[in-house]
Amino acid sequence: MNTYEGLFIFADTLKEEELKEALDGTMSMIKKQGGSVLGLKKIGRRNFARTMKKRESGIYVRSVFNLDPSEISPLIARYNLSDDVFRVQITRGDSKSLEFVANLTLEEAEKKIKAEENAE
Repeated sequence: MNTYEGLFIFADTLKEEELKEALDGTMSMIKKQGGSVLGLKKIGRRNFARTMKKRESGIYVRSVFNLDPSEISPLIARYNLSDDVFRVQITRGDSKSLEFVANLTLEEAEKKIKAEENAE
């Protein structure tokens, strides 16, 4: 399993409770694919540089998770079909990604990643 970082953009019209439900559904997709969510951080509402699909802003959420590399493409396909997720970008993560999301020190983040790898 590799560590990945996901940047999710949700519609800015979602209320706090609706956003929580959308996040739960989004993270459950990772778990259904056999992964584990290591951290999650709401960045907040941001304006887009240009209008996209008649929207001017969105709610940004950043997550770090472990997942088998072969499961990334099916996961992105599921997110593209989801009404909850407006946009998603998934990149290969590292200990700095985990530190941002979990507010851990660099050493703690590296230990957490190694512990996850050794648990397999």
